[in-house]
Amino acid sequence: MAKKSLGGRLAFIVVVLVIFGPLVSAGDPLPASSGTSALFLTISAEARGNLLSDSDLVLTQGTADLSDNPPLDPQGEGQATTGYDEKTVATSGTITYTKTIHLDSSNQGAIGANLETVRQIDYTNQGDGNDVGAMYSKESVMIEVDNSGSEQGDPAANGQASGGMWIPDCSNPPCDNAVCDDDQEASSALRVIAGSEVHLKEGSVNSASSSRTISDDPDAGIELSYSVDVDGSGQTGKDRAEGKAEVFIDAILEEGSDAGLNETTEMSHDQSVIVNGLIEISMETGYSSP
Repeated sequence: MAKKSLGGRLAFIVVVLVIFGPLVSAGDPLPASSGTSALFLTISAEARGNLLSDSDLVLTQGTADLSDNPPLDPQGEGQATTGYDEKTVATSGTITYTKTIHLDSSNQGAIGANLETVRQIDYTNQGDGNDVGAMYSKESVMIEVDNSGSEQGDPAANGQASGGMWIPDCSNPPCDNAVCDDDQEASSALRVIAGSEVHLKEGSVNSASSSRTISDDPDAGIELSYSVDVDGSGQTGKDRAEGKAEVFIDAILEEGSDAGLNETTEMSHDQSVIVNGLIEISMETGYSSP
């Protein structure tokens, strides 16, 4: 991973914007199950002393039995995962902390999301009068989509949809044998992860994320977005945070064909920026397809 490190007592301002898309079949969402669920969480906390917050969330949707994966069934099985994790530890200071999480496993449209998060933190180690405390916080959001099988045919023709992919049914007319013989197996994999990590004596962290991997409309596509701002603490009125911060994104796309024997397309992007000292850093990044 390429990294850039900046140090000293100057103020550093970094803005990173990365957008991917549209890409090919790895960007197809998966349809929801017959039963869906939703989760909503709101947390608001203030402390003069210590605070610990720990979150870990994973939602996986498949087109077949998830318990026997891997491997995926080569006849068109798909699996999509969205995940979120966050850990914040603050000691010997004053901190305000709020976070909301909204998770919905139902089919989403082009402007909908299966997962949405918002987080706001403000910390200073001067709050308890001894100036020896610190805050550590790390957060990341990810999507991962794997499709394996045949992509061929017209929805108006015989066949069935599986994981955003069309599988011809050659057991019944009017399927043309030539079309079936020419059918190519296609496999694809997509993984995107974005996040941030801070070690601060004082400062504020504001972040938001959203992801979509479940939809009954392939044109809705899949999506991930993440934004974060690290700035000065509202408790002290300083316009810069003090400490160290990193923002990052890691994305990889792989496409295969010819019965899955060959990998025909690969794209990857890896970005990390680190600042140290009196700092201000902002990142907005994401993936979307189509």
